Amino acid sequence: MDTMTLPEYAKGLEKDSIERPLVETFAASSDIFSALRFEGVGGSGVYEGYREEELPVLGFRAINEAGTSGEGTISPFQESSFILDHDLDVDRAIVDRHGQSRRAKQERLAMASAGKLWTDTFLAGDNTTNVKEFNGLKQRATGERLLHNSTASGGAALSLYNLDNAIKNTYQPSHIIASRDMQPRFIQAARDTTLSGFVIQTWDQVGGVKMSYAGLPILWGYPRDKHGVILPYNEVGQGGGAAVTASIFIVSFGDDGVFAIQIRAMDFDDKGLLENGITYRTHFAWDVGLVDEHPFCMTRLTSITDAAFVK
Repeated sequence: MDTMTLPEYAKGLEKDSIERPLVETFAASSDIFSALRFEGVGGSGVYEGYREEELPVLGFRAINEAGTSGEGTISPFQESSFILDHDLDVDRAIVDRHGQSRRAKQERLAMASAGKLWTDTFLAGDNTTNVKEFNGLKQRATGERLLHNSTASGGAALSLYNLDNAIKNTYQPSHIIASRDMQPRFIQAARDTTLSGFVIQTWDQVGGVKMSYAGLPILWGYPRDKHGVILPYNEVGQGGGAAVTASIFIVSFGDDGVFAIQIRAMDFDDKGLLENGITYRTHFAWDVGLVDEHPFCMTRLTSITDAAFVK
């Protein structure tokens, strides 16, 4: 089944539909949604995939010799969807005073919050502590997917060499995910003539900063607002010490890398004014999950402190 990002899906909705502005608000709540693709899995809510474990052994042969034979090893896995469900409630008094446009504004605030929740779960969801949510990248980036910028107590400044190794460790890397708190350090590195060949700063059509490293766009999560930041400097580094380090993720977004699943697209049901005569309600429902298809579709680089980058 074809996959698409949320901004692509929103563009296909009717301009005057109830869904379009709400989906657009959700998608705008994090730049991760501009890159992450969603695939429909039907009513089962379960995605069944296979990861390569061992490649078959092949070889050349001489004339009249038998060819090689054998097969590789793959391991099946399943991913489930999880229910995100919320009533977008607005007091009738607000609508009476300010009109239906204020109701729409209040509903968009709720969708922005839902986008924050989904982004937080995408990064740090832990199904072992909350069975109602899917595992995020931190839970999935283990073993060979986990690298450390430093093993010293308290971590160390980001080494671009270590970042290069994290990129090398990732299958078809497409994006870097970092905290917006780290953005000034990338801008600082772009000004450094000894580093500027690696950190590229450009601007989009409306003057916003776009930044890449080694040709990979950097995603920062939430825009600057009340949400805070993703991946803050609150982790204990690999070497222990105070909780003053952060992680960077290298991801491969795509059909054979990291992508999301859904039973169907976001569903919105306008219930109108409830029987209590006080509340306007729109019900939001979405059955979604996350898939990491390839064994090396992500790498987490930990133990990074808030300091100027080094080579």
